[in-house]
Amino acid sequence: MNFASRFASPSLPPRRNGRRHIVALLCGLLVLISPAAQAGGAQEDYGSRGNIWMEMAPGERQQAEEISDRFKEMIGAARTELAMVREAIAWAEARGFERWDPARRDLEPGDRRYAVNRGRTFVAWVQGREPLASGMRLINSHIDSVRLELKPHPLVERNGTVTFDTLQHGGLKGYQWVNVPLALTGKFDRKDGSTVWVDIGLESDDPVLLIPDLAPHVDRDYRDRSRADAIQAEELDPILLGSHSPDAEGDLVGHAYDMFRDRYGIERDDWISADIQIVPATPPRDVGLDRTLVAAYGLDDRLTGVVNLFALEEVGIPEHTAMAYLVTDEEVGSRWNTGVASEWFRMLVAEIIRAETGSVTDLDVMQAFSRTDQITADTTTATNPLWPGMQAEGNAALMHHGLVMKLYGPGRSANSEYVARIRALLDGADVPWQTHSYKVGYGGGTIASSFTAMNMEVTDWGVGIWSMHSTYDVASKADIWALWRGFVEFFGS
Repeated sequence: MNFASRFASPSLPPRRNGRRHIVALLCGLLVLISPAAQAGGAQEDYGSRGNIWMEMAPGERQQAEEISDRFKEMIGAARTELAMVREAIAWAEARGFERWDPARRDLEPGDRRYAVNRGRTFVAWVQGREPLASGMRLINSHIDSVRLELKPHPLVERNGTVTFDTLQHGGLKGYQWVNVPLALTGKFDRKDGSTVWVDIGLESDDPVLLIPDLAPHVDRDYRDRSRADAIQAEELDPILLGSHSPDAEGDLVGHAYDMFRDRYGIERDDWISADIQIVPATPPRDVGLDRTLVAAYGLDDRLTGVVNLFALEEVGIPEHTAMAYLVTDEEVGSRWNTGVASEWFRMLVAEIIRAETGSVTDLDVMQAFSRTDQITADTTTATNPLWPGMQAEGNAALMHHGLVMKLYGPGRSANSEYVARIRALLDGADVPWQTHSYKVGYGGGTIASSFTAMNMEVTDWGVGIWSMHSTYDVASKADIWALWRGFVEFFGS
């Protein structure tokens, strides 16, 4: 199936499996006895109305399931930022968005456009009735996740096998990546300007890569390692070629390079100009007999990126231009020209203002930013049922309790008057929400500061997830639904 046809229908698809409804009915009581349900009103005084599965109408439950089905399909296909942008382009064109042409001067309210930066950053927007100088309703999501990458000369022979020599992207835990089926995905850019795409391990009959662990029979000398160093960075080298071949003629590494040359036309030096990533090959799946949870690689943070797009498609003709902005490299500091620190987005806004008015100045762009309401969308950690003491009791996100407004403390929280407006927006639309803050000294960062530096009003939303930065993150379908509803309301505000 090609990228365009996969998301060709704008409407929510019907359930694919009639048995799911029966299983959900039979197991519905599990929701009531789950740890999250037992915590029902524990945070009600802190901005949450409790476990929202217990208050959802049947139509809302069905809507959450349908969104989850679409979500799993898209995030399963989009395991890297390159793949996510390809999927986003297909999504946009199937819904009437046209690729942005800076030379155009005919923007009208309701026009749907998208723009791409170097195949790794994506923006889609619906033109508002008010000019862009009056501000936007902007939601930003980062679409990179922790993963393994390749060194420029990546193939190494080790004791009769060929492995990849890897680097790490972001703060992953090495021990979580052993004995997990892995896929190779990305592109080679050749000197003649051509590009070769490679995907190995994502189809059911593909071979996979694997980092083998030590058996407990022989690992005694390694057991005194700390948890953080149980598997060290230089040990995260997946097996590419498992045995000598009669064709290798003693040079196993050379034989491996030749296999890629014969199959893809890739020469050895083409690996130097490649954007190849090693990611988990495991497909998204429902978790639990009640199917209230979903697990997938890359929920941090392609989850909010996918939901961002799904919400934008619900927008008609907004008062202010509604814009979904997907960037990369958040996990490694956002310092490259496809990250949020790039001037590309400022240039795009200037182009839109010029298309509206015929001219543009730096002051026009600065005023547009100063009148913009923005959400930095990023997941956060939910209270883990097995280790609840790691979180700030009474202030940490709970699974199934709605979208999360992150209030991390001095210098990392939205202005109080903006939070009050957001509260009014969500409560007025009956959108389930909660807040999250970490224990002192704990927690991660976001890219909200990049937008506050542009003089925007900024708040940080997401959903709580378990197993963040692992090969298989877990989120609540109800929370994804609540985030979608919140995004829809925000775009139309």
